[in-house]
Amino acid sequence: MRPVKLSIVLDWLKSEGFLSGDSVLCNETDFEIAGFASVDLAGDADASFWVGDTVKSETNANGFASSLLGKVHAGLLFVPRGLAVDLSVAPSVRCIVPVENPYHAMVRFLEKFAGEPAGAPFIAESARVHASAVVEGSVGENAVVGPGCVIMRGATLGAGCVLEANVTVYPNVVVGENCVFQAGAVVGSRGFGFYEYGGVRRPVPHPAGVRIGHDCSFGANSVVAAGFLTPTTIGDHCHFDSFVQIAHNCRLGNNIYMASQSAVAGSVIVEDDVEFAGGAKAAGHLTIGKGARIAAKAGVTKSVPAGRTVSGFPADEISRWRRSMVRLRQMGEK
Repeated sequence: MRPVKLSIVLDWLKSEGFLSGDSVLCNETDFEIAGFASVDLAGDADASFWVGDTVKSETNANGFASSLLGKVHAGLLFVPRGLAVDLSVAPSVRCIVPVENPYHAMVRFLEKFAGEPAGAPFIAESARVHASAVVEGSVGENAVVGPGCVIMRGATLGAGCVLEANVTVYPNVVVGENCVFQAGAVVGSRGFGFYEYGGVRRPVPHPAGVRIGHDCSFGANSVVAAGFLTPTTIGDHCHFDSFVQIAHNCRLGNNIYMASQSAVAGSVIVEDDVEFAGGAKAAGHLTIGKGARIAAKAGVTKSVPAGRTVSGFPADEISRWRRSMVRLRQMGEK
């Protein structure tokens, strides 16, 4: 997003009916808001929000504990109106704004101020770009952009990357070097997120984009969705088959392999060296530990410890699942 003065943001919040009286608490008279991030990662120039520690957020994540507010360094922080949150509780926050619904206020802030990233397109001389491709972002040395591809403004494609036919790269996507995207892959599309406010279910914007490391490959028609306040991230040497779905806000480590039609829902953490067999799925807000194996068609509904192999639905340790299947078959034969 382009930097915006706090005074402009506050005037807009007042015009939209978010502010009540003189409730805004600021350490400084005016400064620039230059970005946005989750409350635990926000910096001095970022906008963020806190929903309280006794409720869950609209994305069903556990609330950030009030005892940790002293460590928050946000520039602008939306908090629930009526809670005892002031500058003594969060001394490193530059401006606290109590509102009726912090999540809704944050979404509206993003819709107003976190527009499409700026930046002039750059195409390295050694890059090969098909005549039918549309490139508004940046393309590195020796990259190949195939027919029908679209690289939107604010996206960056690293050196040696290959985009086959009809690949779409959305704004605020940064791809490292030597990554391959097969036909139809989509990176940085809006995540499937909604929240309810005023009796209406509303879409959540996902302007935080995607960050991908080096030497990764993405199969045909695979999708990596953009993050809400922090980017969806993928490490190095990760390989995804066709029709793989990586949802918004996920954080994937290195050396991850996912076979066709496997998927992880929003805000899943996948540690290094994990493998998903064909059709395996993981529900949102879980952690898949380092070196875990998810068997074909498994449905993961709770976090998987490091090194564990799970199977079935709901997914269970594979030897126990096999014994259960044998017992079930025996019962059916009686």
